Amino acid sequence: MPKPVSLSCRGSFPLTSSYTHCSGLHVLRCQWRVRSIFTGKEILAPEPEEDHTLKVLSRPIGLQSPPQPVENSGIDHRTWRERRDDFFNHEKHLEKRAKMTKQAARPYFRDWTRANYHKGKTFLSPSRIFRADKALYFPNFVGNTLATPSQLSDTTPTLQGKVSVVSLVSSQWAENQKITFTADEKHPELAELLRKEAGILQKVEVNIEEDWMKALLVTMFMGSIRRQKKEAEWGKYFLVKRGVTDEMREGIQLANRKVAYIYLLDWNCRIRWAGSGHAYEGERESLVAGCRRLIEGWKAEREGGLLNQRTPTLDPKVESV
Repeated sequence: MPKPVSLSCRGSFPLTSSYTHCSGLHVLRCQWRVRSIFTGKEILAPEPEEDHTLKVLSRPIGLQSPPQPVENSGIDHRTWRERRDDFFNHEKHLEKRAKMTKQAARPYFRDWTRANYHKGKTFLSPSRIFRADKALYFPNFVGNTLATPSQLSDTTPTLQGKVSVVSLVSSQWAENQKITFTADEKHPELAELLRKEAGILQKVEVNIEEDWMKALLVTMFMGSIRRQKKEAEWGKYFLVKRGVTDEMREGIQLANRKVAYIYLLDWNCRIRWAGSGHAYEGERESLVAGCRRLIEGWKAEREGGLLNQRTPTLDPKVESV
């Protein structure tokens, strides 16, 4: 660990910085030193310690309400009158200030620092799927697909009525992690199941690029990405540029923006299983077992006439396995 270098600063709060090596990158870590007015000695402000022990995801994750199209689009649909009223609303200003304070308090290199532990993996996947009556919902994302790159599309209509393996990535490193879960060469058993149950089971990719420069680069290479995929997969690849809120991230445990997250959803857009980072031993097997269980439940409800493919999330009477 390199020795911290003290930087001069006005007043009695000199800034101490050090560089930490993280996956080939040098990450700047900053700490404030406070000089005691009584002894003249510097006191290092303690950093809050995080528990980086990996734990099994033992409770359902997601949002309480079913997803609806057009939600989380990032587009302000308020009228000018509503915007004017909100501008003069003190409570609205307090809410906005609280959100801005929370965002400003987030360390810039926090995600890279967390990547030092377990390659950024946030939790261990459960061995079995969550019960349907306890499972929570996957939010709606709005973005451009490979099939319609010039217009916005919602993820919810694509996910409704089918069993879906959804991957969320935001970087090339996350893409490499996603491969360990869903790539055909890494997981031939899942690939065979996708081919055999093509009408029921599907794979959906969501690429979140909130930085406008990175989003522009991905948009420029959409044609190249399209050539790498089958035409049937074009409508299942989403490039999301905005609309991802902190509430959504906290709900689906999207804790690290640099890490890949894998979700297994039922036909009602409920999260029944989840994985993060690189696939550990046993996680690929539990993913396939969960897919088979949900496929059996889909077929059973289809035969019983309970499955509503058009608007399954709006039917509260439907229960699954």
